[in-house]
Amino acid sequence: MDIKRALPHPKLRGVLRSFEERRVELGSAVLAWPVAARPHQILDIHLAEPYRVRIDGGEACTTPDVGVVGPQTYCRAHVCLSGSVHVFNILFQPTGLNRLVGIDMTTLVNQDPAASDVLGKSATSLGDAVRMAPDFDLRVAAAERWAEAMLEKRGPDCAIAAASRRMISVQGRTRIEDLVANSGLSTSQFQRRFAAQVGMTPKLFARTIRFDRALVARRDAPHRSWTDIVHELGYFDQAHFIRECHAFAGLPPSSLIGDWDNVFFPG
Repeated sequence: MDIKRALPHPKLRGVLRSFEERRVELGSAVLAWPVAARPHQILDIHLAEPYRVRIDGGEACTTPDVGVVGPQTYCRAHVCLSGSVHVFNILFQPTGLNRLVGIDMTTLVNQDPAASDVLGKSATSLGDAVRMAPDFDLRVAAAERWAEAMLEKRGPDCAIAAASRRMISVQGRTRIEDLVANSGLSTSQFQRRFAAQVGMTPKLFARTIRFDRALVARRDAPHRSWTDIVHELGYFDQAHFIRECHAFAGLPPSSLIGDWDNVFFPG
């Protein structure tokens, strides 16, 4: 699979984390992977055939041509790819979508709606601009112009944005009390605003970040032991991580094989 990645312009990094593009010709072969709990907010623009996704074990349905995938708190989706796959992804900062369009992010948790349901008419203009661009660099430029235009209508960055980005940067290993103290907000204000702007409570967000990083660590070094990864990421012990696996993947660590080897993680 051909994968391209790029960082946004520095002035947009308060709302955007990265851009990615994946392309592969699978023919009649099927590439499938489950989606575990994860903290990411992603906008997918399909330049070829959309994915097919099974939700909670149901029938496989075709995803929207331009869709938003909100943060996930359990393993609800199983993605199936075949034929010609070519998709452009925008990965948002934890408060990015809230800041750009003002959406209460709790409504996007465990959801993957058409982008028009979240972004309105601007989803169509974004999708058209990205599809018309002839290469990855120009698709990035088109997405940046869209984000810049959207950002002009919004207010300045806030304490929740800084706190949530900090949590991403330290892989969820931070004391919530310290984030609250640095925010200038009361604990109740911080908790309430965090949920509205990120979609989860601070504690759950930190847990999904750390679990996502554990899966990435195993993907990047499949011969590493779970014990080593668990220790590196600061879990209390193996039993703690096993409980998180059941909560976020529906399986124990020893069962994260097969389709789990195919999981794509945002860069």
